Amino acid sequence: MNQPITSVGGLAAHAEKLGFDELWLADHYYNRDTSVALALMAQHTETATLGTAVASPFLRHPTLLASLAATITELAGQRFVLGLGSGGYEFPQEMDIAIKRPLAAIAESTRVVRELLAGPADVTGEVFSARGAALRWPAAPTPVYLAARGPKMLALAGDIADGVITHGISDRHIAYVQEKTGGGAQVCLMLDVDVDDDQAAAYARLRPRCLMMAGGSYADELIDVYGLPRDEVRQLRSTLRLEGRDQAAALVTDDMAAAFGIAGPAAHVREELDRLAARGVDSVILSVGGTDPDGIAGAMTRLAEAVIA
Repeated sequence: MNQPITSVGGLAAHAEKLGFDELWLADHYYNRDTSVALALMAQHTETATLGTAVASPFLRHPTLLASLAATITELAGQRFVLGLGSGGYEFPQEMDIAIKRPLAAIAESTRVVRELLAGPADVTGEVFSARGAALRWPAAPTPVYLAARGPKMLALAGDIADGVITHGISDRHIAYVQEKTGGGAQVCLMLDVDVDDDQAAAYARLRPRCLMMAGGSYADELIDVYGLPRDEVRQLRSTLRLEGRDQAAALVTDDMAAAFGIAGPAAHVREELDRLAARGVDSVILSVGGTDPDGIAGAMTRLAEAVIA
């Protein structure tokens, strides 16, 4: 939550009133605390699913994530989804947190959370353990979604998770995700959206928001799956690493933005979302622009007018 914490309840209520049925928050140290924001969202909504997209066990131990899930479920009823991911570039770069054995870490975290929500946990892992740990109040189970891009994490999500949260909206990428998960998980796409009759202006705003999706660290095979030129992505990655976000953002092209988001008139946005549904995508997390609560509320309203019947 990158807006004043006092605004989160009202924004959540506004989104639910507009007809959005899922509300997700990223869990980053540089944003307002997610647990507080989720509690306020739970108290200001009645039916919307609430989720983390995503929380990392390298910042919150899996036992704390289980406690978070149980607490929000206690507040909201069984409307909470725990999205788990290993973390981003800021972990090693800004906090000296090494993301060790991410597959094992996420698998063990999922097991710890599920065991704690059902009773005592007895997990001895390579990265995370919880031996004899137990919550001190009755808890309910919650769905667990895994953030995944590469083939191994996608396969893990298909094996152990209820859903997968990923980026990339091309037909080829959706088919790739479905193949790697084996149809064993709900497919949830996270994408940025900008609704504007002036498509060029919409893309100008969208491009910098897609910087980390296009220029982040992911398997090179995905560059082709996303349908992007390898030389352009490599240049973007290099600039991001050596010169910083501001310089790199200028290299994000419309094609890169279109691989991870939707920009343009309402009819185009609706058409693209209908395409995703037809391809078998189960849900989408739509990130709107806006620099203050009023701007975000307005962007939500425009998006709702475009996509909610």
